[in-house]
Amino acid sequence: MIILIHGPDTWTARTYLQSVLTEYDPSGASTTHLDGRAVTLPQIIAQVGTAAFFTGRRVIVVQDLLARASRPGKSGVANEDHSSDDQPSTALNLAPLFSATPLENVLILIDPDLSGVPAGVKRSLPSDAQVLAGEAPRGQQLVAWVTKAAKEEGGVLEPATARLLLNRLFPNSWSTKPTNPRYDRPPDLERLRGEVAKLVTAAHPGPVTTHHVDLLVPQGDADQIFRFTDAVARGDLPVALDELAKLLDAGEEPFRLAAQLHHQVELAVALGVSGAPGDPVRIGRDLGLSNPNRMISVANTLRGKTAASARAAVLMATRVDQLAKRGALRDPQDVLYEMVLGRAEQNVTREDTERGGR
Repeated sequence: MIILIHGPDTWTARTYLQSVLTEYDPSGASTTHLDGRAVTLPQIIAQVGTAAFFTGRRVIVVQDLLARASRPGKSGVANEDHSSDDQPSTALNLAPLFSATPLENVLILIDPDLSGVPAGVKRSLPSDAQVLAGEAPRGQQLVAWVTKAAKEEGGVLEPATARLLLNRLFPNSWSTKPTNPRYDRPPDLERLRGEVAKLVTAAHPGPVTTHHVDLLVPQGDADQIFRFTDAVARGDLPVALDELAKLLDAGEEPFRLAAQLHHQVELAVALGVSGAPGDPVRIGRDLGLSNPNRMISVANTLRGKTAASARAAVLMATRVDQLAKRGALRDPQDVLYEMVLGRAEQNVTREDTERGGR
């Protein structure tokens, strides 16, 4: 039997591994763990083909082998295919390993850092193999996961507090996936579990409250990000570039910033079609924003702008998104600069048009 386990969520992948090991070798007496970054393919084949001494099956767990089969590079293992660290090799072919795995034994390949199975591995994978995707839940399922994790840690954490915690840790990704997978930064359950354990310990013997979340879970400099996104929305190029440089220097992920810019455009559209531009906070509540007051600053960026300007912003964001999907913009920072310059150009064009009409 062959079982493949991949990420991107490390906690989920490891949970799958533990579940499989409990099913096929609960005592652990017939399980062997191998480092896929250092072991050779013949060594794995020899291990998986050996009969078990204590039980009817043997379980071989190889970690980080799938990554070596994902793309060409350097083998890092001498004498495997007459290559060395200084000689390039092709992507590792796992077909011989799969064909050498007997039905009575269990081969588990786990790579929590991979978000999917490499195409070459899929082509050689037997039809009866199992593939377990370690993907974190989203939305209400993730809220339920948090409350269950708190219970397992010996505490109580209500759903409303769980949503606050998730908004604090993963503000743009915990509820739904973004439309563009390139900008998806899924929730990290391992990190989340650690935060839950910390909160439960601090709140003991009572339940975790919003006060504990505010006190112990840092939110990051959201105001600085909003200064950047608002400057982009206004078309204020000097301020936008200055704020962007500060964020990148502070280690902010370009993926997250690009997602925030797209979200800013979406919020502006919501204000434009709501029919109630005078009450942005209410619109924010209707949208289910964790911070409805955020809509006030979004509304400020729209002052003096026409409906045509809002449509132009949507078209610009869509164009940049398409360029990224087609590979024309490969670096996430290129996506950021394209949106910043695009909004500034739209603002200059609009001002020139207004002056010409006077």
